[in-house]
Amino acid sequence: MLAGFAMLMASASFAHADGELHIYNWGNYTSPEMIKKFEQKYNVKVTITDYDSNDTALAKVRQGGTGFDIAVPSQSHLSIWIKEGLIQETDPGKMENAKNIAPEWANPEFDPGRKYSVPWQWGSVGVVVNTDVYKGPADSWGILFDPPEELKGKINIVPEMSDVLYAAIAYNGGKLCETDKAILKKPATRWSRPSPTGWRWSTTPSKR
Repeated sequence: MLAGFAMLMASASFAHADGELHIYNWGNYTSPEMIKKFEQKYNVKVTITDYDSNDTALAKVRQGGTGFDIAVPSQSHLSIWIKEGLIQETDPGKMENAKNIAPEWANPEFDPGRKYSVPWQWGSVGVVVNTDVYKGPADSWGILFDPPEELKGKINIVPEMSDVLYAAIAYNGGKLCETDKAILKKPATRWSRPSPTGWRWSTTPSKR
């Protein structure tokens, strides 16, 4: 499981004309108020296209001709974008605001020297429980992988498979970037059989 989820803003390879800015970002991640302020200040028309997972974003950009100026892949996938030439080297590490980047984000392994990206957001991946339905503890990944009867068939999972895989590995005693094959086989063996959890894959963010 990724404890720190770093969102990275990166320049995409196909740009629009002056006066337009096309951004490819996670759904419901871009503040409408911020966009309005940006448009008014810089006299630019901003268009947001959203996606629900890193795999969806990668597949679309690989097809080419998207017209996006800025894309926001997660750090777990950014190295793929760089290796495949899907984003331009803009050297944002030398931009004026680069001095505001915290030291721990200034020279990451996935983008040494910040040649392609700047950090935008980070956070944790976890579980949200509707206490009207479930009154028990929610302090273990077991609530997903060995759910109580009252939750079976009522669990929505955001379709970001790397997060689900890391959670499964953690639940089986492993760690991020686990190399123990015995631990890695446990989730694979379990998921090769029909799931008793009754998960539903949901692209709609939970709101309360």
